[in-house]
Amino acid sequence: MKVAVLIRVYDRIEDLKYNLQIISDTWKENDYYIIVVSNGKSNGFEILPESLPFIDKLIILEKNAGHRRGNSQLLTEGIKHIPSDCGYTLILEADTWMFGDPVISKYTSLLEKSAAVWASAEWYDKYYALATDFAILKTEYIRQNPGIFDFELFPECHISNFLRDTNAEYIWIKENMPVHVPSYVKLGYPYVPNIKEGRFYVFPKSKTATHHIEFLRGGMLQKKRYLNILADYDYFPDIKSPNKAWNRLKMRFWVGLSNLFIKRSWYSKKTYKDIEEEFDL
Repeated sequence: MKVAVLIRVYDRIEDLKYNLQIISDTWKENDYYIIVVSNGKSNGFEILPESLPFIDKLIILEKNAGHRRGNSQLLTEGIKHIPSDCGYTLILEADTWMFGDPVISKYTSLLEKSAAVWASAEWYDKYYALATDFAILKTEYIRQNPGIFDFELFPECHISNFLRDTNAEYIWIKENMPVHVPSYVKLGYPYVPNIKEGRFYVFPKSKTATHHIEFLRGGMLQKKRYLNILADYDYFPDIKSPNKAWNRLKMRFWVGLSNLFIKRSWYSKKTYKDIEEEFDL
């Protein structure tokens, strides 16, 4: 199956370099067309020369639409370059690394057999919201509905609202869930280095390491170590990662334990967020 991989990047240039290497080395089950869209050039964030051989289509945007619109700008421009023979499109953040592609094969197959057009993790507990850092879509739906990426605030909620308004269905990628610990968790929870954000930085079931290295003790070295642990061998040979099985068990335990914490959805029905109301505040 041919899948377009639309990677967006602003300043995560080093993350992108390693991500492209991981994709080239370990994503073997499908035929991938790699599109990279960057809007960081005006601020000095140039794509590294060693990344270029891994990219099929590189789009450099000279102007950055800014913090609110930047993500939308990258996606909206990128979808214009999806080849016509790619039945599915994976949208991917440059700092979201997945070792191997069985999850992609699984969910493209599930989408093919269903009426759903989107697959990604559940993002919030309070609102209907779908993750945009790793999501698989039917390309035909994007072509018919390019407005799906026309957002400023709360992109995850915008996606859910847009799917609702177009009567489109979705599938959760459960291997990348849960994404967050509940907001009342105040202490340093394992694998959630930025407690204010509350996001897990590892997803052992999908062999994914993600998000901002500046919150990791050890930065990029620690992220590489996580990837080695998830891969069960030293994919990054410069980083030795002993006791991989034990560390993967700890990852699974702490991520799984968070499912037992009291969540808002246990006692309150999910709602669709009124994004327009946020702009009026």
